[in-house]
This record gives sequence, structure tokens and C-alpha cells, in this order.
Amino acid sequence: MVIFNKIYSPDIDLDKMEITSGKILSSPEDMYISLRWMAIMSGRVECDLAASTGVHDGDGVLKQLLAGANAVQVASTVYKNGPEHIQEMLNDIQNWMGEKGFKSLDEFRGKMSQSESSNPAAFERVQFMKYFRGYQHVLNS
Repeated sequence: MVIFNKIYSPDIDLDKMEITSGKILSSPEDMYISLRWMAIMSGRVECDLAASTGVHDGDGVLKQLLAGANAVQVASTVYKNGPEHIQEMLNDIQNWMGEKGFKSLDEFRGKMSQSESSNPAAFERVQFMKYFRGYQHVLNS
């Protein structure tokens, strides 16, 4: 199961009053919804999970694997940086694994999933509410 493919987002050209295509390529900020749901679903569904959308570097791949992904899809970063960027991402993953002493992906896959976490509430909306309790708008002067 792929979590989540890039959703088509239309836009409106205000000058031409036409429907246009919104942002076509993903950005690294687009990864966090799939990362959250990957971590929540990992270990709870009986199928392989593939992360998609917003994975642009080795760190993004590692985060999705730690959340429990069996596979990670990349596309926008290849369009933006060329196919050679895949090798850079693989090198980053191998370097991180070496630093942490991991010999295989299975040694750390899912270690940060909700079902494996010492703080499973970190993936819940209550965490969002905790961070914004008492938030005050600051006026720019």
C-alpha cells in the first residue's frame, strides 16, 4: 500500500480566471503527513507499506524506514536533481547505517513506529495541541 501519492491540486489563475495545475512536484515539507501515517500503520496492517511524497534525500528515506516503510518512492527529487541523486541518497543511508552500527535495513525498520515507540502519543493530535497551547501571535513592528 502506498502512503500517500502526490495528490493533484488545482489552482486558479486570478489574472486569466482559469483553472491551472497547482504545484506539480513535491517538496520535503510534503513528507510529514505520510511519515505520521506510516508510523501509525506500521505493525498494524498485514501488507507492505511504501512511503511516497516529499522524500528528497537520504534523511527522508531513513525517516520513512524508521517509521516502518518497506519501500520508499522518490520522483520529484530525481526530476529536480537528476538520476545521479539516487546514488547520493544511497551513500547518505549507508553512511548513517555505518555510524549507527546497522548492517541491514531490517535492523532498524519500524524502530520509530508508533507501535514500537516509548512515547506513542507523539504521533497523536494531542501533541499538536500541546505545542500550540498558549501560542500567541507576535506582531511585526
